[in-house]
Amino acid sequence: MGKEEVTNGKCRQNKKVRLHSSNEYLEKTFRWAVEKQQQFVMTGKQGITNKDEAHPEGDHTGLHDYIPSYWSGYYDRTAFYSRDFVHQTAGAHMTGLDEENFSMFRTFAKGATKERKWYTPWAFNFDGTPHTIDFKNDEYFVREVPVQFELVEKAYRQYLWSGDERYIMDDDLWNFYTKVMTDFIAIHDSNKNGVAQGTGGGIFDGTCSYNERSGEPLLESGDSIGSQYQATLAYAAMMEKRENADAAEKWYEKAKELKAYFNNVWSVTDNMKSGYVRAWGINGERYSDFATENTWFMPLKMITEPGKRNEQYIAFILENLGDGIGTAPLAPDNLESYTYIPDMLFLYHKNDEAWKWMKYITLLKDQPHERPSQGTNGDYPEISFTFVSQVIEGMMGIEPDAPDYRIATAPRLPEEIKDIKAEHIIVGDTEFTVSYKGNMLASLTNVCGKSFVWEVRFYGEHPFIQIDGKQIAAKQKKINGAAVSYTSLDINPGETITACVC
Repeated sequence: MGKEEVTNGKCRQNKKVRLHSSNEYLEKTFRWAVEKQQQFVMTGKQGITNKDEAHPEGDHTGLHDYIPSYWSGYYDRTAFYSRDFVHQTAGAHMTGLDEENFSMFRTFAKGATKERKWYTPWAFNFDGTPHTIDFKNDEYFVREVPVQFELVEKAYRQYLWSGDERYIMDDDLWNFYTKVMTDFIAIHDSNKNGVAQGTGGGIFDGTCSYNERSGEPLLESGDSIGSQYQATLAYAAMMEKRENADAAEKWYEKAKELKAYFNNVWSVTDNMKSGYVRAWGINGERYSDFATENTWFMPLKMITEPGKRNEQYIAFILENLGDGIGTAPLAPDNLESYTYIPDMLFLYHKNDEAWKWMKYITLLKDQPHERPSQGTNGDYPEISFTFVSQVIEGMMGIEPDAPDYRIATAPRLPEEIKDIKAEHIIVGDTEFTVSYKGNMLASLTNVCGKSFVWEVRFYGEHPFIQIDGKQIAAKQKKINGAAVSYTSLDINPGETITACVC
């Protein structure tokens, strides 16, 4: 299939994703989220550094030139935080912030050094220097294991969206990926089970979990092992894209072994309070109760096997979340922590539950944040960035592969949303429009750019798919345990194809 250009190559210029739907709340909130993101862009600006709630005027070193970047983390601190950043990158791509994404990834990658035991600083000022509230010296700074692996995973995800070869060829980035997947694990694996560990101390000592509020002395956690699994898959895929097939096979096998070890050994103990162990303590304890991130990151990172055990565990998570803040004893008090829940639920085709939490989060966006100096909930950047990505990646099931000129779609509309249309979906150098009517009809327009292969997917077992009115036999597979019918089609620039299982 040829990859011919039919435009002047400016598909990307000045375009942000745009959404249309007969569901007014969805359309209005999506527009708010896209516009809100622009408030957080710091590219090309000058400003102070090391501002935080205790130092509202910063470090008094004058104005500094800001690198391509955007706010991720508390709005009362002049910084982008690694954990927030990786969760915002997909939404950032959809509003044209590709240079910001690459600049920030590279900043984190360059921050990981041998002296820091291959950890990268937790947060950076907008000028690219470590933010001092979280970094005191090379031995005393905030560090959490999961984000090391999420930086690898999400960098690969941005490569799939953008097609930017720098993600797999830049020396600083490649060195970071390799050090995380080799030396970092080796240094932080005292029991030699292949799983990166924390110290059992606080965040300045190196913790294995994103759950900063439990105070548990943990050695290994569900969010760290789950993130390590996805990073292993990403590293294998990047090896494949670099045409190193032997190394790719080795790392895919490592991922397979890690998943088997998790499901058969790591997550199993007697008298569990839930279906999975979610953390190991420093003295051999096995924790299986509910504990936010190190609980829900396991199905989120798909290290759990689809099936009855996993389904019951998701039900256990939702039971402990109740209806949100203050409604269940262990429900988190910070709204931004709930932004992971729709991501998890859409993966398992739980569309109505995912939409419930998307609405819950955004209905509270104008209320004060739990930290008064932060502003409103909506001033926490994760709220707007993740709403955008949850619509496009979650609800619309769009999966990009820009390097191989492929795009997949799978409608996952909740009952309340009858139709949806997303314009200016950019995959590599190509722009698409994707629209659904219910979960049985999908339309894809290759607006401009290059020819692609479209894998059109529908949930359920359907013997045929109609393509522009012509019936063809459907192929069958399972995605995270759910039956999916699909076929693959060439779609050229300027072409629109409609598929349905009507």
